[in-house]
Amino acid sequence: MENVATLRVDRIRARTLHFILKPSILRHVYGQAHLRLSLGVLLSTLVYLPLSILKPELLLLFGPMIMGYPHLVASYRYIAHKKFIFFILMTAVAIILHLSKVGFLQHEVLPFGVWQIVVATISLFVVRIMAREFKLLEMLYGLIVCITLISLAWKEPIIYVGGTLILHNWIAYIYWIFSCKESKRRTTAIVSTIFFLVIHYLVLAGRLDHWFPLQGDAPQFTGETHVTGWYLASWTSDPWVWYRFLVIYVFGLSMHYFVWLKAIPESLATVQHPLSFRATIKNIRQELGNKTWIMTSLAIIAGLAMWCWAFKLGSSIYFELAILHGALEVLFLFPKLKMWPTHR
Repeated sequence: MENVATLRVDRIRARTLHFILKPSILRHVYGQAHLRLSLGVLLSTLVYLPLSILKPELLLLFGPMIMGYPHLVASYRYIAHKKFIFFILMTAVAIILHLSKVGFLQHEVLPFGVWQIVVATISLFVVRIMAREFKLLEMLYGLIVCITLISLAWKEPIIYVGGTLILHNWIAYIYWIFSCKESKRRTTAIVSTIFFLVIHYLVLAGRLDHWFPLQGDAPQFTGETHVTGWYLASWTSDPWVWYRFLVIYVFGLSMHYFVWLKAIPESLATVQHPLSFRATIKNIRQELGNKTWIMTSLAIIAGLAMWCWAFKLGSSIYFELAILHGALEVLFLFPKLKMWPTHR
């Protein structure tokens, strides 16, 4: 069933590309990986930046719902080959305990975000031992990061959460640069990261304030976006600063989905043409192992079902996973930057 579905998607894509790529210049761009990725970054920016400014609530709602769980799987598969099942089980138990108000995860003085750090640190040790990749320096690194993050979360929990949400978008770009197997693709990744930085500067410096939707003399927040803005910049009461950080977070979140799901897999590939959906699924299955692949697939289905059935609960679970995601990337992936797999 899975092969039939991916084959149909690939056929639809092939027909669409055959129609779009009739001009020779477009075929040339699409046939070169670095040019194709550059075009993808540009088009994504042209779509996501205006939406982040004018309708951030749409990206906050539909971005995690559509791309959230797939991007978690796309990034987690690089952690430990076929030994990741322990981490998934541990995460599931931690979330159940957290949401059911049971155990140390709901201690009355435990600041927000600490349980994710603890779970990620324990997972680092156990998964490395299971994979027989126990390295003293990596374990020492894990302990130092764990203590540092817990200290930050304990002293300034809101600032820690806001900073984690914004900075974790940058981790995808750092991994993109290190994952490149070709100099031209690495140049594209570096230039894209600089471009990402420039947009951050323009927004935070107020250069794009005149595009913000207004309500009187202040930016217009819709839904609960003012709460998100406060989380991201809790040290100030200026609504303009809140909205700037909201735009940066939403734009960064949307772009980091593109990086994890599109840019990094293509930069790991040794071929110029884009990977088919069928090949992408095959690579993920090989790297995760069948048991972990089944569990992650069920997790995605369950998460989407939960969102449709009980939106607030589904959002809460994903938000917990997002914070865990940031801690996990720092603990697991930074020590492994030079040891990425290569797709063929």
